[in-house]
Amino acid sequence: MQFPVPFSSDEQLIGIAEKYGTPLFVHDESAYERCGKEALAAPNAFGLSVRYAMKANSHRAVLRIFERLGIAIDASSIYEVERALAAGIAPEKIQLTSQEVQPAERLRELIAKGIQYNATSLEQLRIFAWLDCAKDTPISIRVNPGLGSGHNNRTNTAGRGASFGVWHSHLKEALKLIEENGLKIERLHTHVGSGSDWRVWQKAALLTLKIAAKMPDVKTVNMGGGYKIDRVRPEKSIDLQSAFKPVKKAFKDFARETGRKLRLEIEPGTYLAANSCILLARVEDICDTGPKGYEFLKINGSMTELLRPMIYGAHHPIRLLGRGEETEADYVVVGTTCESGDIFTPKEYDPEGIDTVSLPRAERGDIVAVLGAGAYGLSMSAKNYNTRPICAEVMIGKDGADRLITKRQKPEEIWARELD
Repeated sequence: MQFPVPFSSDEQLIGIAEKYGTPLFVHDESAYERCGKEALAAPNAFGLSVRYAMKANSHRAVLRIFERLGIAIDASSIYEVERALAAGIAPEKIQLTSQEVQPAERLRELIAKGIQYNATSLEQLRIFAWLDCAKDTPISIRVNPGLGSGHNNRTNTAGRGASFGVWHSHLKEALKLIEENGLKIERLHTHVGSGSDWRVWQKAALLTLKIAAKMPDVKTVNMGGGYKIDRVRPEKSIDLQSAFKPVKKAFKDFARETGRKLRLEIEPGTYLAANSCILLARVEDICDTGPKGYEFLKINGSMTELLRPMIYGAHHPIRLLGRGEETEADYVVVGTTCESGDIFTPKEYDPEGIDTVSLPRAERGDIVAVLGAGAYGLSMSAKNYNTRPICAEVMIGKDGADRLITKRQKPEEIWARELD
């Protein structure tokens, strides 16, 4: 049995592939909206704000869908801030949470525009304290609670092996800096990792509230994102309604003990975008390495479009469109870059290993759909490797019509910036 496509039909997708060419990302407006509304409905005690971690998928069409729903933006770089502004997102709806240390002058410009700032290190906090506007500008601080979780070590953003946030044992130094400079820290932020165990996330919530107890000006606690989406086994994905109930209780307990009713903020990326987009690619070649080897399905999608399987060992459902449901062959699905690691079917969480996927018998020219490609797909891919042009993107609107939202890059545009 093949995995069902979460939206559209095989026939429509094949038609879209013929119309726009491959490789091609196909987005679904209704899917983005559905996921956004699910996040906005997460249980909470005293109010909920949702930010979209735009690094997952930064396309302006996607940002605008979430903006219409009342979802704000978390930007991971100054460039993402500029991109969100260019997409028409209001400055006060954008928060910068970055590993980059911004010069004081740049930081002053951001604050003047109304961008919210989240200091993720003691140095970032010190630089902010130097600003003339520091005492009058409420900001956020990110703290590493000492506990992290991700679907592997490369997606773990807290604990001893992660540089994100002020390490919890350095909190006294941060509090001293805040007090000496009269800073207003109204938001507290933690993030344990992407694809994390929701039980670890719940435990981190309790640790975060203990930190909030030491910061009397805090009004909002941001519990980050990284909510697990299992693309192959949906039943193992996080259930927001169940996972957030203990956190809701913890916020109520905190209010009863301290008299402070804290607002909950979350910043999902994968949860909102992953299953709202697929990658279409054409079968270019089929080859094998003998009776004891593998049969390879070479598609014209590649690590230049979707890098997650190659660096994380991430599994994405793969469907051969228009070939029915009966599986007849086990294929290693690979891209067509000159790179031995360009494999769409690695061993799960082991990018060094090789696995197969069972599909109907394929022929050259068939269209393959790689599902769950909306988050950390094109935004994180190895763009232009082998001088491959960046692919086009299409959005299926709520009216069912397909619209081009990104033009396919022309090869000459790749080297146009180069100087003799």
